[in-house]
Amino acid sequence: MEKQPFDETGLQQLLLALYALPDDELTEEAYALRSQPKLWINGHFELDQDQLEFLHLMPMPVANFLGQEGAFAIENRLPIHLQKTYPTANQDGDKEQDKLFKPTSNLSIQTDNLGQVTAGGELNIEVAYIESA
Repeated sequence: MEKQPFDETGLQQLLLALYALPDDELTEEAYALRSQPKLWINGHFELDQDQLEFLHLMPMPVANFLGQEGAFAIENRLPIHLQKTYPTANQDGDKEQDKLFKPTSNLSIQTDNLGQVTAGGELNIEVAYIESA
């Protein structure tokens, strides 16, 4: 699968390709994301050196949350969105700001007395830059 830019357009292109896969192949992709989220992300997105370093340093609880939630969304073909704000120059013209990476979701699953399963919700990933303290 071709790597995509790490932005909303790239994510949506990746999801189009993933969601067109047969169920068994999509399940394999979800499993790979769930079991090795950093490796999966690096294998599916074009990342610059700063992004690679950020991914490498990402704490495992955050990576695991992203892997679990992302895998659930993907295997159920649910919406995923990526919202990025870009750093702005401060008064000195310096772009050194802290990066905030915040995946959130309202994913859900339910079943009825006939065993019919319905998954819903979406995963949102926010990447923002905040003033350094």
